[in-house]
Amino acid sequence: MKNLLLLLVVLASLLVSCTSESIDNTKILDDGLIENKSKKTAKLLQTLSPENPANEYDIAGKVHNDILDVYLSGNYTFNTIAQISQKVDSISVLNNDLLNMATSLPCNFQEIQEIVDDPQIKLEQAIANSSMTTAAKISLSNFMDSILLWETNEYAIIHQSIISFEASVISNTQFSNEDKRIILTTSSIARYSSYYAKERKDKDWETSVGNRVGAVQGAVANSSTAINKSIVTGLIIQNLQTE
Repeated sequence: MKNLLLLLVVLASLLVSCTSESIDNTKILDDGLIENKSKKTAKLLQTLSPENPANEYDIAGKVHNDILDVYLSGNYTFNTIAQISQKVDSISVLNNDLLNMATSLPCNFQEIQEIVDDPQIKLEQAIANSSMTTAAKISLSNFMDSILLWETNEYAIIHQSIISFEASVISNTQFSNEDKRIILTTSSIARYSSYYAKERKDKDWETSVGNRVGAVQGAVANSSTAINKSIVTGLIIQNLQTE
């Protein structure tokens, strides 16, 4: 009888030991998976860039950030639209990618001031007066409204949201080539500008409605005008906010 009891005690001890070891191993495995997932997420954020090769007008956003970076690195203290526009122009002529685009229209100071004074009204007017089809106008208007909600998130979420929108535009068979050109030029600049605001912590830049309205107005003409108008409008608004 004593031998039987002793055997039962030994078996119970072995069972508890194996169970504890199994739990410990499971915990180690779970902790390892969580750690690996965290590392992958961190790596994704580190390597995240604003590009979208699927957007044939992606270069507009890239040039926007290249010119903006040169301007902000200069720590200029210009306060008027004319001064900022002149400096942006002098930087632009040194950008080879921009030189390969259609010539930018002369900067209309009055139009930029009107955007600064009432960006939402000028946005609605720019879309309504464009050559886009009705469906494309609605799509761009909805996109501009959505950015206001997206921009409170981390850039990874903003980027994916804009990429998804661009994919829907690219695949839309009802949109004309002109519709897609205007919308995708605007979305490219918005995507890159948001990246600069969120990820370039060393630079003083906040994307704004006015910055995006400038892109829309300019995109109606061509990519270079969209880039120029977006940057100048964004910079003058930024100056007003920091005064």
